[in-house]
Amino acid sequence: FILCFFLSVVSLAVGQLEAISGILQPQSKGCPSYMSKNCEAVNGKCGWRAPSRDYKIYRWNYCGYTRGDVRCYCGHCWIRKCPTNKCCDLIKGRCSETSPGLGYRPLFQCQQGSRCRCWVNWKSLEEIASERAQIPSTCLAEVAEAESMTK
Repeated sequence: FILCFFLSVVSLAVGQLEAISGILQPQSKGCPSYMSKNCEAVNGKCGWRAPSRDYKIYRWNYCGYTRGDVRCYCGHCWIRKCPTNKCCDLIKGRCSETSPGLGYRPLFQCQQGSRCRCWVNWKSLEEIASERAQIPSTCLAEVAEAESMTK
């Protein structure tokens, strides 16, 4: 009987510690959909840390739910600093305020009046040149204008 009582107490204590550590330490997994729907509505991502340096905070503790007087959080809402640009996506570029890495060069602004530029890896420009027929003429005009400004 004493052994059974002792094991019950130990099991209860271990279970409580696991539950507390799960609450105190932010989980690395994403939030469940019912807790992240507000953030996803603004094209954001939930998490305690930014998904990458291309993201900025939209709202602190925005991912969560309320039940009565209890509010549970599973992260902050992060949105991209630079909006995506269809032309930049077509030429395999990346809209960012800063270079994504070595070998990238800015071609054009992703959004008029912003610091966001379309960064393209120069190695992939040869591939883009061979696929010019698949790129809309409006995008080609942006690239041509950017090329003329760099010369």
